[in-house]
Amino acid sequence: MSTESDGPVLACVDDFERRAEELLPRMVFDYYAGGAGEEWTLRENRAAFARWALRPRVLVDVSSRDLSTSVLDTPVALPVLVAPTAIHRMAHPEGEVATARAAARAGTIMTLSTLASATIEEVAAAAPAAARWFQLYVHRDRALTEDLVARAVAAGYGAIVLTVDTPMLGIRDRDTRNRYTTPEGITMANLATRLPQVDGSGLFAYMAERHEAGLSWTDIEWLRSLSD
Repeated sequence: MSTESDGPVLACVDDFERRAEELLPRMVFDYYAGGAGEEWTLRENRAAFARWALRPRVLVDVSSRDLSTSVLDTPVALPVLVAPTAIHRMAHPEGEVATARAAARAGTIMTLSTLASATIEEVAAAAPAAARWFQLYVHRDRALTEDLVARAVAAGYGAIVLTVDTPMLGIRDRDTRNRYTTPEGITMANLATRLPQVDGSGLFAYMAERHEAGLSWTDIEWLRSLSD
């Protein structure tokens, strides 16, 4: 729960979303909050999650409670992880570095996006003792993909979280309407040394030209050979 004296009390996730909409520029908020096309999948995801229910157990001693568990043998203090999302520095000057510190304080896993605005190494240095995973897009440039995996392994990331459901980037109507461009000074930091920097308006072209749209099970075998 937020207790900032200069703003409203934020008690739930929806409160944070509404507050973000108030604080962030429209283009930035829509980039984070939006989905592809008419956002049918976005709505269905929330509807599907809402169908899950917690079954109450009554007359059971709950004086001692423990939310900790493990995910793929990684201990976490609660069953909520930080999913990989791109370009956090549009919302905060420290971007994914701040997100990693927060995940460490909460005792959970930080999953860093390939398209992060902080590097693999910066995030590792921010919370060196915390569990962290790396989300990977496979590029047509296999040497670039190998380099990303090697950097993640060297920086102590415990798993590769492979994105397999984006052979092509969906058309994002909100970004089109907003004429989205990444703010000056913010880049896809992990790709900076290998690719010309692509601003937001060129993100679709970047994915179309450089992302491996033909990903298959054979590529999974290749990825497994790159690390343990």
